[in-house]
Amino acid sequence: MAIRSFNSVGGFSVAETPVEIVSNVGNVTPTNLDVSAGLSDLGAIGNVTITGGSSGQGIITDGSGGLSFGSTGQAANSVTNMPYFIASSDDFVLEDNFQGLYSEAIEIEGSLTVDGILIEVGTSQNAESSQVYFDSNGTLTGNTGFTFTPATGELLVPGNVTISGNTVPTGNITYDLGTSVNRWKDLYLGGQTIYLGDALIQEESNGALTFTNGDGGQFIFDGSTDWNQYAIQNGTSNVSIDSADASVTMGVGGNADVFTMSTAGVLTTTGNVVPLGIKTDNYYYANGAAVTFGSNAAGSDTQIQFNDGGTAFGGSASFTLNKTSGLVTATGNVSGNNYISTSGDVRFGTGVGAGLISVDTGTTTAGVFTTTMTDVNIGLNANVTLCGTGKTLTARGNVSADNITSTTLSVEDFYSSRTAVSVGSANTTIDTFAASTYRSAKYTIKVSDNTGYQALEVLLVHDGTTSLITVYGSLSTTGADLITLTTVVSGSNILLRATPTNSSTSVNLLGTYVPD
Repeated sequence: MAIRSFNSVGGFSVAETPVEIVSNVGNVTPTNLDVSAGLSDLGAIGNVTITGGSSGQGIITDGSGGLSFGSTGQAANSVTNMPYFIASSDDFVLEDNFQGLYSEAIEIEGSLTVDGILIEVGTSQNAESSQVYFDSNGTLTGNTGFTFTPATGELLVPGNVTISGNTVPTGNITYDLGTSVNRWKDLYLGGQTIYLGDALIQEESNGALTFTNGDGGQFIFDGSTDWNQYAIQNGTSNVSIDSADASVTMGVGGNADVFTMSTAGVLTTTGNVVPLGIKTDNYYYANGAAVTFGSNAAGSDTQIQFNDGGTAFGGSASFTLNKTSGLVTATGNVSGNNYISTSGDVRFGTGVGAGLISVDTGTTTAGVFTTTMTDVNIGLNANVTLCGTGKTLTARGNVSADNITSTTLSVEDFYSSRTAVSVGSANTTIDTFAASTYRSAKYTIKVSDNTGYQALEVLLVHDGTTSLITVYGSLSTTGADLITLTTVVSGSNILLRATPTNSSTSVNLLGTYVPD
């Protein structure tokens, strides 16, 4: 018999009250569909329609076989698919511990909940090539000046860099701060020391700057708002700049102001200038007038050069030098405080009776041989011998001297230049002489007190042990002696003593001394 499919023209139904299961056109409408074994081939997904749900939702299970529409949850370690459009009726959740990657902007009309991490990949719409991304209120953003070049490792920062810790290079003496082309403008430091290799720049407690090189040499830059506003010091030497007139002053070895350079270029020194040579475009007199050095000297041959009017050198026949003999001739007067000659003669005049002072450097003798001058003053800190042997010294006026030694002395009068001695008590010494120098003495004595006067002549002699005197002449206006005389040997000296009658006594004397 032929086998054919079961067929019902009107379809198939079940139950006492008929429920259509298969329609007459083949549609199956069960109350429940139970597929307990095997697979059910529904064909293309377009052949399957399940009503309900919203666009974009998927079919999810409750774990017990129940199915429903909803947003699909993410299993651990699964990939999150990021939409670029979320409709107004949709909710998209980026689960915790997941990252969502996107390369173009996400248009959100519904809701986007990010419990994990949302990362933009590819080209940013908020940054350009080489710009460094940063968080700008939740949005990754770039800046035109904030860039990084991978090939060189160069990082450019357009603004200030605030550092809370130390900035330490990765290599020692390897990297520079700035270049010869791009330099830092100003450097602000709050410490007290800058290290340059083995050299130091230090700020002292008094505000001075000390520069110490690698060998230990130091310069100290010091100063204040006073005249010594700026100073460079090395030990006890320093260089200062006057704050008032800006002149430069140098002190050397503890000696202040050894020399000063003014703003006009004038150098003033407290000592001598000993140069190896002087090279200058101009040379000036003390009055500021320029000195002109020419090939020809002023005046004629042998004439000595002198300042002529403060502007030029001059020469005169009245002032000459014989370079062979060394004779300097001045036809006029020569005025000076002192004249010192170590050899030769000093001549006064050239005619008859011209004065001559001759100095013999081979002996200690010096003298005035002849002169027509009224007065000759000889002031030497030595013995002075007047006249030669057998010659006569004539003094027309008075001769005043502590001692005069002469073979023959001829005078009109002798005057005592002694100062009177006050004799107010017994044994007052009125004269002393060396016992080894003179053997005897003769005295003419004048005495005065409030009663009158007395004159005496006295002879004295000694033998070195005992001294004796005798008064062989005495006159008194009162008729009585005003003093009594005694003599003693005291050490190496002979003493003549007086004892007064009255305490108001004064004694003066003239002594003549005779040696052995």
